[in-house]
Amino acid sequence: MPATPLRDLHARLGARFTEFAGWETPLSFAGTRAEHEAVRTAAGLFDLCHMGRLELSGPAALPLLHRATPSGFADLADGRARYSVVLNDAGGIVDDIIVTRRGPDTYHVCVNAARREAVLARLADLSEGGASPVTDHSAATAQLAVQGPDTARLVRPLLAGPFPAYMTAAQAAWRGVPVTVSRTGYTGELGVELFLPPDAAPDLWEHLRQEAMPCGLGARDTLRLEVGYPLYGAELSEDVTPVTAGLSWVVAWGRADLPAGERLRAERAAPERRLAGFAVTGPGVPRGGCPVRYDGREAGRLTSGNMGLTVGHGVGLGYLPLALTKPGTPVEIDVRGRRLPARVARPPFYAAGTVKAAV
Repeated sequence: MPATPLRDLHARLGARFTEFAGWETPLSFAGTRAEHEAVRTAAGLFDLCHMGRLELSGPAALPLLHRATPSGFADLADGRARYSVVLNDAGGIVDDIIVTRRGPDTYHVCVNAARREAVLARLADLSEGGASPVTDHSAATAQLAVQGPDTARLVRPLLAGPFPAYMTAAQAAWRGVPVTVSRTGYTGELGVELFLPPDAAPDLWEHLRQEAMPCGLGARDTLRLEVGYPLYGAELSEDVTPVTAGLSWVVAWGRADLPAGERLRAERAAPERRLAGFAVTGPGVPRGGCPVRYDGREAGRLTSGNMGLTVGHGVGLGYLPLALTKPGTPVEIDVRGRRLPARVARPPFYAAGTVKAAV
């Protein structure tokens, strides 16, 4: 099983490892609760080297992005990033991605580890004539993340210029090694993702962990769930369109060449189900796969569920018929036969230093 360039450092810190997308990755170091709280109150440090990093370059790059995604990138300025999704022919989501324009006709695409091969295959299918504009830099680039309110203080010394604005990338250096600092992340906090050569990653990790708590996949999941970010393989799949997943905002509806446009527009006009949030109103922890019951009948199932470690109650995501997705709708979540009272809620449950009410 492959491991990241930081695996030995993680082992020395006593990390608990798990298999994720075929990689051996840290599940936790000090414990998920402590790591979650560090990100919400100070800073957490994540090893994201397992993720996929692609580059699309040349005059065919932008047309390929437009064939693969429902977004528009022609207006993306150098250094700007945009969240989007890669679609299959039916409008289902192959993966959710972040695209950053690195320069003229050059785009960096960050993809999920478990979906790298699927995205590469989709881009190959959609490439037209000549050499493909896609290069896979996953093995040649390391990726770290610093997330939390102290991020700017910890990362600013690497930068020659100002700290980047949200969804913007800036160039930096660490002991003479170039580092791309991207103001992106998956926790709902101020944060950055750092891209650099793999042989320089252990040294930068050791420097940053002096003030940022190392965090594993456990905290990454509880943090993203509190802010309602969808996870591929849970909320997102090739059977779900961005409209159903609540991601209509990534779709450039004015595009005449919108991929799977007929289906997406039909779902937008007459939606049948939507991704909803759930706030448990009593004790108990919901889990992915638990049935959601309304008026005595199963109405859907949770795609994700856990304790909201900051908000102090159970939270979840799942798909429901559109008529039941109004915030405040009372439901029950069936956890192995135990019915947890809950209400439909609109994520985020937590937002940048504040705890949102349950409904």
